[in-house]
Amino acid sequence: MDPKLVAVESKEQRKDRALRPRELRRIIALTWSYRKTLAVGLLVTVLFASLHTLSLVGVYPVFQILLEREGLSSYVNRTLASERLGVEFAPPDDSAILRVQKIDQDSPVELQTFDVVADPENRTVAVLLHDLAHAEDGATVEILAGPTRETVEPLTVVPGALDRKMRLLQWGGSFIPADSDTDSGKLRLLVGILVGLVVMVLISNVFRYVGEVMIARAILRTLMGLRARLYERTLHLPMSFFAGQPTADLVTRFVQDIQEIQRGLLTLFGKFIREPLRAAFILSAALFFDWRITLAMVAVAPIALAIFLLVGRSVKKANRKLLEAYGMMIGALTTSLQSLRVVKAYTAEDHERDRLRAVDWRMFRQQLKLAKLQAFVSPMMESLGVMAGSLVTVWLASRVLSRELDLAHFTTLGFILANLLDPLRKLTDVYVRVQRSTAGAERIFQVLDQPVESDLSSSATELQPLQRSIEFSDVTFTYPGADEPALRNVNLSIAQGETVAIVGPNGCGKTTLVSMLPRFFSPDSGVVTYDGLDLREATLRSLRMQISLVSQEAIIFAGTPVENIAFGVPEVDRERAEEAAVRAFADEFIRAIPGGYEAALGERGSTLSGGQRQRLVIARAIYRNAPILIFDEATSQIDSESERKIQAAVSDFSQGRTTLVIAHRLSTIQHADRIIVMDGGRVIDGGPHRELFERCSLYRTLCQTQFVDEPAPE
Repeated sequence: MDPKLVAVESKEQRKDRALRPRELRRIIALTWSYRKTLAVGLLVTVLFASLHTLSLVGVYPVFQILLEREGLSSYVNRTLASERLGVEFAPPDDSAILRVQKIDQDSPVELQTFDVVADPENRTVAVLLHDLAHAEDGATVEILAGPTRETVEPLTVVPGALDRKMRLLQWGGSFIPADSDTDSGKLRLLVGILVGLVVMVLISNVFRYVGEVMIARAILRTLMGLRARLYERTLHLPMSFFAGQPTADLVTRFVQDIQEIQRGLLTLFGKFIREPLRAAFILSAALFFDWRITLAMVAVAPIALAIFLLVGRSVKKANRKLLEAYGMMIGALTTSLQSLRVVKAYTAEDHERDRLRAVDWRMFRQQLKLAKLQAFVSPMMESLGVMAGSLVTVWLASRVLSRELDLAHFTTLGFILANLLDPLRKLTDVYVRVQRSTAGAERIFQVLDQPVESDLSSSATELQPLQRSIEFSDVTFTYPGADEPALRNVNLSIAQGETVAIVGPNGCGKTTLVSMLPRFFSPDSGVVTYDGLDLREATLRSLRMQISLVSQEAIIFAGTPVENIAFGVPEVDRERAEEAAVRAFADEFIRAIPGGYEAALGERGSTLSGGQRQRLVIARAIYRNAPILIFDEATSQIDSESERKIQAAVSDFSQGRTTLVIAHRLSTIQHADRIIVMDGGRVIDGGPHRELFERCSLYRTLCQTQFVDEPAPE
């Protein structure tokens, strides 16, 4: 499968993703198993956002104390009195009177702008304001009112009811000490408020820490499960999936793509939850102070949303290409490092450097494109915020200068709106990060959605050891993406206990043919039967349990010799493993290794020679003790002594077993019961060695040119 297929999308797919982000929904669904942990994290995040907002609102009394001569208690009572009478009173001066600054149209009292109001009993303004602010509903309050101090007249008023906002202010004012209007009282109140703010900030940040840790825990556990699912699915994919699929591209999905999803989820459940909550709470606080100015400030939201959508699509496309480039880089780097001996021998260091640099340049272009897109969003959002903030500042300043707004109110509202920009600014990174994660998720889910090797029949049969024969009937098979079939109408019968050698020129279909037996591939047409049963009617596990495989490349896994010999068996029998090693002539070199059977062999068995690796693989096949042996002879890179031991081990182990040998040496062919000659994906002849040598020209040519270990018979 071409990794570039992930970039090929139909119009329907693009439309679906634009309106309904399927990958994002699937990513979020993965976290369902850890919903309790996430719920705790989100709950404390809500608590953090609420306390953080309260700490911002708490600066208002600080500004009121520091910037205004009027005490905080007097300010609260004046505000409540003004609201109940529909009259805006100016902050009181040192005299015992109040000045009317503005009259609401629906005010229930007969007052005019610039009227003065005093207490009939000549009490202080503070007492008068308290009486007006806290009078019971329906009660009357007597005041002196008039255009000047010398012409005040008695006036009885009935203060109106307070709305929810004012009742909240009234409740908060009940906690203010009575002496808060004096200088010493102001200082004590200021200290108390600041201590409360510090405690509130500390508690809110504890909530933030706990929330982030809980969310990270849930997401990291989720990704562990996703990697496990991806690995399990990859192991169970049919071999046809890997035909033409770069291994490095798959590795990139395990590493880079998963990291992109991790960053996206952490951003989604972190910033995407926390910052909108902060913004919502701060916006509520700003609306509480002045809804008109606040709405004007957030008028830039539609423009910001349009920028997010435009940039997000480009980010996803660029990141998908970057992930493909990562795969190419890993592939190129792995090839160079694994082939470093050849690179040095052919003095090709400069060539490999240039090849890797070309791949690196491709990555650089995509990374730079992403950097440009991400660098564009924050400055643009900040510019929009500054422009909106500047307009609002002018508006606020004009209201302050016209005495419609006091300085503390102006400063607090400006402070709150400035803090509103912070979560909005941080949200600019969220959309980009989530879009990048959906590009990685798209590639992950592409693998997870692949059909796995499965039992094709609903009534799959458990196979028993072979009793009669294996039959290939008119088998034709073409690799995915290939132009020509690898097998063409192959007919072949292999009796139980028979040793069959398969020979032919490179690319003739030998390995493909034997790969049909463990059902690494299934025929496009024709059928392979096992004692008369179509292999597609058998369970994969029972089929492969009948087979011991020795592939052309001796695969050694990281671990000890015992673990390699008993590979695939849950419980290791040490005695049986050593016996298998003895029969495969591997015991002699294993005991010579420091650590013996418990030695660490290194990656791909790098500490062993080619012959030693092959004998260890044969020991693995002997340990499995399956009734069928497939042996892809690989003796081109081993010495004659190792070759002799390998042939002796295989000859001994194949006794009484059905054996298929892909032969490369004449010495192996001569021991076979029958030799099958293949060419161009077809079986062209078969029989004993001497008969084939006499009648099959291709076989005779192979003996004279490729099978050079022994002279051809006369």
